[in-house]
Amino acid sequence: MPRFRGLYIGILSTALGIAFISAAAAAPKLSEADDAAIKGVIASCKAEAKAKKIRFPASRTFLRDCVTETIRNNPPKR
Repeated sequence: MPRFRGLYIGILSTALGIAFISAAAAAPKLSEADDAAIKGVIASCKAEAKAKKIRFPASRTFLRDCVTETIRNNPPKR
């Protein structure tokens, strides 16, 4: 059994890799307007973090929370 362990691990990792790639391909795509809106929100939140002089570890949390709250409070108009 230990002789074929590498083969089993290789087959299992290949199967899992194919499953994850298939799941990622099935994700819905954003429209160009939504993508541009999100990029604009990210840029404004980055500028706000820079103005407040928030440094690296805290800036990631601030950016994530800022983008989430901005998108939640201003849903896209369709």
